[in-house]
Amino acid sequence: MHRYGYFEQFDERTAQVYRFVEVALGWAYSFTANLIKKMVNAPARVLEIGPGTGVLANRLSGLGYHVVGVDVSMAMLKRGHGRFWRPDFINGGSWALPVIDDSFDVAMTVFTLHHWGDHESSMVNVVRVLKPGGVFIVVEADGDLFGRVISHSCTAKCLSYSARYFNSVTIRRRFPLIIAIAKEPRKELAKP
Repeated sequence: MHRYGYFEQFDERTAQVYRFVEVALGWAYSFTANLIKKMVNAPARVLEIGPGTGVLANRLSGLGYHVVGVDVSMAMLKRGHGRFWRPDFINGGSWALPVIDDSFDVAMTVFTLHHWGDHESSMVNVVRVLKPGGVFIVVEADGDLFGRVISHSCTAKCLSYSARYFNSVTIRRRFPLIIAIAKEPRKELAKP
């Protein structure tokens, strides 16, 4: 893993090790897939920002959702392409999502919001690509519990700040996770 400006670039070595992370976090991917199933029906369009090697994107595709994963790491995306054929993977960053406006029912990020560098541009882009009435879901390690131990986490304050681009935000906890569900994107804030 290397730092480039505001974001971290995951290289081939990190992508290889990530297979172990996928196994350890499988329960969180299942939790997120079930959460999405409760919120929107397939074949809804789902954008995963930071899909890594595509485990969750593939799981959702298997449930009938049309999933697009956008990741800054070509090494991670190559691993996803090599393993799964259903989700579409695109190289890009959260701050400049290479997808068209108003095209997704759900945008989600699982264990990646803390990697986003330019949160302002990233959140404007999330709002831009969501359809009116769309939902933004963030799943992270609970930084209020583990912040001093795990630097890869978010606090309730962090999630509230990021979700201010939405009219309705619910933050809840399911140990050891903190989850934000943001609805009603404030499209006026996404205008240049």
